[in-house]
Amino acid sequence: MTSNEPTVIPPTHTRRSLSIVIPAYCEAENILDTLGNVTRALAALDLRHEILVIDDGSTDGTAALVESNRDIFPTVRLLVNERNMGFGWSYRRGVDEAALGHIVMVHGDNAWGHETLRDFFSHVGEADIIIGYTRSMAQSRTWTRTAISKTFTWIVNRITHRRLQYFNGLQIHQAAVLKSLRIESSGYGCQAEVLVKALQRTKTYLEVQMTLIERRQGASKAFTARNVVDVVRTLRLLHAVVRTAAPQRPVVRVADR
Repeated sequence: MTSNEPTVIPPTHTRRSLSIVIPAYCEAENILDTLGNVTRALAALDLRHEILVIDDGSTDGTAALVESNRDIFPTVRLLVNERNMGFGWSYRRGVDEAALGHIVMVHGDNAWGHETLRDFFSHVGEADIIIGYTRSMAQSRTWTRTAISKTFTWIVNRITHRRLQYFNGLQIHQAAVLKSLRIESSGYGCQAEVLVKALQRTKTYLEVQMTLIERRQGASKAFTARNVVDVVRTLRLLHAVVRTAAPQRPVVRVADR
C-alpha cells in the first residue's frame, strides 16, 4: 500500500450485527472481568450481538467459572475443547460457530476496558475490516514486548508491502469473508494470517486506536516455544501467499479514528 492512496468514506450499513469470539486458556483470574467489559461495552450500543467463549482445555476451572455465572451473563454461549488445541484452533472454532454478520475475536485475558471496546465495536460496518492498534504501546507493555511487537509488525509489512499499524490486535471482519478463509496457523500468528488474507478479498479497512490495559492477573501465553514456532511458520506462509497471489485491486484505507 502506498502513502498516496485515497481516503474514502464507506457507504452506511443498515444491518449491523456482531459475534464476539473469546478464546480462553487457563484464564480463571480474568474471564469474568473480560465478559464484564465486553457486555458493558455492548450495552451502550444499538448492535445485535452474541458472545461465544471457547475454553481451550483449561485446567484451572475457567469453563466451570463461566458456567456458574450464567445468571450474570445469560447470553454467553460456552464451547469447551476436550484438550488444549491452541489459540488459532479455538479462534477458528468460534468463527465456525458464529452466526451474525460480523465477527471479532477478544482475548480472554481482560486486556481491554469497556470504553475502548465500546468505541471499537461502534465502528462495525464502517469498512470491510476494522483493525485495532494499541495507542502508546510502550506505556502499557514492557519495552521487550513492545520491541517484539513492533518488529513483527515491521516484518509483516515488509512481506506484504503494506503500512499497517498492527497485525495482532482486535479485528472486525465480515463473517462471510472470514468463514471463507483457509487459516493454517494454530498459535498467535493466526491473527496476522487472517488479516493479510482478508485484505486480499476486501476493498476497505479502517484503523482504530485502542487503549491497552494489559492483563492484570496471570501470565501471558504468547511467548511459549509452541507460539514462537507458529509465528515463524506464519511468516513463511505469508511470504508464500503474497508471492503466489493474483494481482489484487488496492485496499483503500478509510481515515483513521
